[in-house]
Amino acid sequence: MAPPTGPRAGRSNRPSQRGGTHSGTRGGGIGKRRGTPRTDRDGDVPMDSTSALNPPTGPSAHSARGNRGGRGGRGTRSSSRLAQNVRNYVSEQDGTARNAKPQPNKATLKIHGLKDSKAASNSDGGLRSLLDFLERKSSKERPITLGRGVIRGDHVWLKVNQADVPHLLRLNGYTYATAPLTIEETNEPIPGQGSKSTDGPESKPSETKDKLLAVLASRYNVEQKLLDLSALGADQTLFSMGAFESKALAEKSFKALMRLTATHYDSPAEKEAGIQAVTIANNDIHDVGEVFTLAHTLPRLRRLDLSGNKLEDLSKITKWRHEFRSLEELHIVGNPVTNLPNYPTQMVEWFPSLQILDGRRVRTPEEAAEALKAWFPAPLPRLPSNLRDGGNNVASTFLGGFFSMYDHDRLALARQFYDDDSAFSLNTGTESASNAYHNYSRNLDTIGVRNLSTQQRLFTGSNLIAELWARLPATRHPSLDLAEEWQIDCHTFPSLADPSGQGSAMGLAITVYSRFEEVDPTQQLAGTRQFSRSFILGPSKPGAPHPYRVISDELTLRAWTPQQTPTAAVQAPAVAPVPTAPVPAQPAVLDDVTRAQMIEELCRQTGMTPEYSRLCLAGAADWNFDLALRSFHEKRAELPPDAFAAPA
Repeated sequence: MAPPTGPRAGRSNRPSQRGGTHSGTRGGGIGKRRGTPRTDRDGDVPMDSTSALNPPTGPSAHSARGNRGGRGGRGTRSSSRLAQNVRNYVSEQDGTARNAKPQPNKATLKIHGLKDSKAASNSDGGLRSLLDFLERKSSKERPITLGRGVIRGDHVWLKVNQADVPHLLRLNGYTYATAPLTIEETNEPIPGQGSKSTDGPESKPSETKDKLLAVLASRYNVEQKLLDLSALGADQTLFSMGAFESKALAEKSFKALMRLTATHYDSPAEKEAGIQAVTIANNDIHDVGEVFTLAHTLPRLRRLDLSGNKLEDLSKITKWRHEFRSLEELHIVGNPVTNLPNYPTQMVEWFPSLQILDGRRVRTPEEAAEALKAWFPAPLPRLPSNLRDGGNNVASTFLGGFFSMYDHDRLALARQFYDDDSAFSLNTGTESASNAYHNYSRNLDTIGVRNLSTQQRLFTGSNLIAELWARLPATRHPSLDLAEEWQIDCHTFPSLADPSGQGSAMGLAITVYSRFEEVDPTQQLAGTRQFSRSFILGPSKPGAPHPYRVISDELTLRAWTPQQTPTAAVQAPAVAPVPTAPVPAQPAVLDDVTRAQMIEELCRQTGMTPEYSRLCLAGAADWNFDLALRSFHEKRAELPPDAFAAPA
């Protein structure tokens, strides 16, 4: 993309409203200040904008000075208020964008008490120190990391993982910096920050949006399909709004412009056709991370001009190396990075469609097409299912009944194919939509490599397996007659121990890949999930109701696609509870005192050490005392000697 022509052709060379030309100034102000930094009321370092460095001269000098004003003057108050409007508008739009995308594995917490604490006098209102306190107190069983909360009115609002909610709710009533905390889970949306000022029409976010839209409209060249965002620091409208009062605010203003650009079009195709070129020249950009949202807003951009900025080395551009895959022209002249010997080679490598770099051809269109194709290698062919089960159709018969029973009668399934030595495990990633899965997953990425509950999450015995299945969401698998919906491999598995004691036996290893429809009634979530499931089948013990049994069953949950409304045909499976002694009601959230009492009682009844008693309660039993006690009796023979306390 050649430097822009047309209505704004000479933007970087025409006389500046602050004297001289843009080529001799520091540009539009998206960079870090080189002089002695000062901070604004938010603690941000001010932008190094042209308007901040050079007082305006010429015909526009009076209006520019009027906007800046003297200390405590009307102009300063107006600029500060307008700058706050930009902050408010960006904050509101951020909240809208976050709420627009479903986050089924997230929950919202509402925390009261921070403003009554001693930490409220901190520069950030005490928010960071409160989050550090919550992380420290809730991470006794496993590490918990909290994101950025927001202060709205008298409350702190916080998005957290569903699996972390019980640990955080236990801190309800704790004292923080001399103030008691009230922590509750809520379905209320996080309120937008908004603007509370009633000083005049400038306080309305809608007017802030209109001004930003006017900036975009004045900088769009319909003939060239070019969005000219060069020298933003010299834009009088943005300057008058205080958009460059600080570096942070300048970056937020750019994000707001990008968001409005994205929402202006009805579809990605319309946006791609409408904007094919962008120039962000002469903006004093030191790192493309300052304007990274451009890559998300216009990912299929064809021409980009970054000339006249402050990009010093390749590390300042590397954040875009996997972006702009359709980029054909790139201009970075006037940046120190262009003096590096490997600069052209890296640009060609990072942008597969690139043909013109700084006005020089670096690829032919045919070479660019081949380079882009190499970025998307052909997927491995999907081979047909391979069933080799010795000619007895054991695998086909087993799978034909298994998934139908799993959808409708999990208790009968567990009793028919699983025995006291059968093992089941569940593996799901952080993207799992249902907290019901996450609580029992053995994925080391989510529970930690050194977490002692890993072994506790291996469910052994048909009773424990059936109880776990009863807690999992209802499912509906496609019919096995639909061959295109299934990928099944089966091979013989030799040298299994024969349960009759007659040496070794032959088994089967079965791997299944497919999808199922899923409904979790506890969270009102419905969707379709891909999964894989691996079985090891072997001969049953003497007297078993079926000639073969499941020795090992591993379910791995993969991509989940939400549905707008639950599928009516997916019904909860008929899983009757395993007959047990009555389970006493327990509080929804157990405090530390209650847990300590349960550990002490389990120690008394079993003779185990407090450490092993806690592991027994916190593992598969999930602090269900009766379930933990039953698990102890089933596993007692397998426990090491140090699991028991020495006799007094």
